[in-house]
Amino acid sequence: MRQLRWQNGVAITVFVLPSQHPLHQRFSKEKLGIFPYQLDSIWQKLSFSGLGAPPIVVQTPQDLLEAVRTTPGAIGYAADGTSKGVKVDVN
Repeated sequence: MRQLRWQNGVAITVFVLPSQHPLHQRFSKEKLGIFPYQLDSIWQKLSFSGLGAPPIVVQTPQDLLEAVRTTPGAIGYAADGTSKGVKVDVN
Protein backbone atom coordinates (compact mmCIF):
# COMPACT_ATOMS: atom_id res chain seq x y z
CA MET A 1 0.00 0.00 0.00
CA ARG A 2 2.95 2.28 0.34
CA GLN A 3 4.43 1.51 -3.05
CA LEU A 4 3.27 4.21 -5.45
CA ARG A 5 5.06 3.03 -8.62
CA TRP A 6 5.96 -0.26 -10.25
CA GLN A 7 9.63 -1.04 -10.87
CA ASN A 8 9.30 0.33 -14.41
CA GLY A 9 8.18 3.72 -13.03
CA VAL A 10 4.49 3.43 -13.97
CA ALA A 11 2.15 4.73 -11.27
CA ILE A 12 0.13 2.06 -9.46
CA THR A 13 -3.63 2.53 -9.56
CA VAL A 14 -5.56 0.31 -7.16
CA PHE A 15 -9.15 -0.70 -7.89
CA VAL A 16 -11.38 -2.37 -5.30
CA LEU A 17 -15.01 -3.27 -4.80
CA PRO A 18 -17.12 -1.65 -2.05
CA SER A 19 -16.25 -2.89 1.45
CA GLN A 20 -19.60 -4.64 1.81
CA HIS A 21 -19.22 -6.63 -1.44
CA PRO A 22 -18.79 -10.38 -0.73
CA LEU A 23 -15.78 -10.67 -3.06
CA HIS A 24 -14.04 -7.75 -1.34
CA GLN A 25 -14.72 -9.28 2.06
CA ARG A 26 -13.39 -12.66 0.92
CA PHE A 27 -10.27 -11.09 -0.63
CA SER A 28 -9.55 -9.04 2.50
CA LYS A 29 -9.95 -11.98 4.86
CA GLU A 30 -8.40 -14.80 2.80
CA LYS A 31 -5.61 -13.04 0.91
CA LEU A 32 -4.73 -10.11 3.15
CA GLY A 33 -5.61 -11.71 6.48
CA ILE A 34 -7.54 -8.67 7.74
CA PHE A 35 -11.16 -7.56 7.91
CA PRO A 36 -12.43 -5.04 5.34
CA TYR A 37 -12.90 -2.34 7.99
CA GLN A 38 -9.22 -2.75 8.96
CA LEU A 39 -8.19 -2.34 5.31
CA ASP A 40 -10.35 0.79 5.04
CA SER A 41 -8.68 2.20 8.15
CA ILE A 42 -5.21 1.56 6.74
CA TRP A 43 -6.10 3.24 3.43
CA GLN A 44 -7.53 6.24 5.27
CA LYS A 45 -4.45 6.68 7.45
CA LEU A 46 -2.09 6.44 4.47
CA SER A 47 -4.09 8.81 2.30
CA PHE A 48 -4.63 11.41 5.05
CA SER A 49 -0.92 11.33 5.91
CA GLY A 50 0.08 11.73 2.27
CA LEU A 51 1.97 8.42 2.26
CA GLY A 52 -0.37 6.66 -0.11
CA ALA A 53 -3.28 7.08 -2.46
CA PRO A 54 -6.70 5.63 -1.71
CA PRO A 55 -8.03 2.93 -4.01
CA ILE A 56 -10.66 3.67 -6.62
CA VAL A 57 -13.92 1.94 -5.70
CA VAL A 58 -15.91 0.41 -8.55
CA GLN A 59 -19.33 -1.15 -8.13
CA THR A 60 -19.13 -4.54 -9.84
CA PRO A 61 -16.52 -7.24 -10.44
CA GLN A 62 -16.95 -6.62 -14.18
CA ASP A 63 -16.20 -2.91 -13.70
CA LEU A 64 -13.13 -3.81 -11.67
CA LEU A 65 -11.77 -6.11 -14.37
CA GLU A 66 -12.45 -3.54 -17.09
CA ALA A 67 -10.72 -0.82 -15.08
CA VAL A 68 -7.65 -3.00 -14.51
CA ARG A 69 -7.60 -4.07 -18.16
CA THR A 70 -7.75 -0.50 -19.49
CA THR A 71 -5.65 1.41 -16.93
CA PRO A 72 -1.86 1.29 -17.25
CA GLY A 73 -0.27 0.17 -13.97
CA ALA A 74 -3.58 -0.93 -12.47
CA ILE A 75 -4.04 -3.68 -9.93
CA GLY A 76 -7.16 -5.29 -8.51
CA TYR A 77 -8.64 -8.70 -7.74
CA ALA A 78 -11.15 -11.07 -9.30
CA ALA A 79 -12.94 -14.30 -8.57
CA ASP A 80 -11.25 -17.41 -9.94
CA GLY A 81 -11.82 -17.87 -13.66
CA THR A 82 -13.21 -14.39 -14.35
CA SER A 83 -10.10 -12.51 -15.41
CA LYS A 84 -10.20 -13.13 -19.18
CA GLY A 85 -8.13 -10.49 -20.96
CA VAL A 86 -6.44 -9.31 -17.76
CA LYS A 87 -2.92 -10.19 -16.74
CA VAL A 88 -3.08 -12.32 -13.62
CA ASP A 89 -0.24 -12.85 -11.18
CA VAL A 90 -0.95 -15.68 -8.78
CA ASN A 91 1.22 -16.09 -5.71
